[in-house]
Amino acid sequence: MKLKGKTALVTGASRGIGWEVALAFAREGADVAISARTEEPLLRLVEQITALQRRATVLVGDVGDEADVLRIVTTAAEELGRIDILCNNAGLLKIGNVDRLSVTDWDQVMRVNARGPFLCSQVVLPYMKSQNYGRIINMSSGAAIRCAAGYAAYSASKAALNALSLTTAIEVADYEILVNAMSPGYLKTAMNPEGTRPAADAVPTAVMLAALPSDGPRGRFFRFEEEMIVIPESPQIDWTN
Repeated sequence: MKLKGKTALVTGASRGIGWEVALAFAREGADVAISARTEEPLLRLVEQITALQRRATVLVGDVGDEADVLRIVTTAAEELGRIDILCNNAGLLKIGNVDRLSVTDWDQVMRVNARGPFLCSQVVLPYMKSQNYGRIINMSSGAAIRCAAGYAAYSASKAALNALSLTTAIEVADYEILVNAMSPGYLKTAMNPEGTRPAADAVPTAVMLAALPSDGPRGRFFRFEEEMIVIPESPQIDWTN
């Protein structure tokens, strides 16, 4: 098992990609803290995780709320003993062209997709630094670099997440803490019902990033090509081309 003896915190775990990733981490031997705004689906996920003989902790809260994040991370660390892996998966999509998108919708998307991972990383990092070990996986999107009409808020939030990933990776370069972003591809989820592949297709990349060796990549953006090949690439873009 690739994650035997490890512990993980997965946000947005009540459905879709977060659910599949949390369950996969447990299958690979990790104890898992799962977080979302709604408790009932998390309790169903706990049943599946404990059936794998792994510990599971349910943490209800809003990743955009500073007090909630502090409680979620602190409780996860206390109940699991440490936090080895953080998967910032919670996400929100609001569609609207720039001249029609409400400020409220813009702020909500940024709050969940950018502020949330920032807050979670900020609170988790002291634990990872103290143990000189950590893996942070930020669930990004191809929309960060391939923009489309109506996706201004979502694309901007994911571009911010990529920048956060790279910056954090640079800041913790003296520790064995590897921070990376990944785009799971065009997957079928409640947020994206028109997706062409199942949410479980995100699992191999997420597990790979969670189990990276100490000399593994950091500050990279992993995305799926149509051929389902995982390709690491820098989130930096040459705007002159």
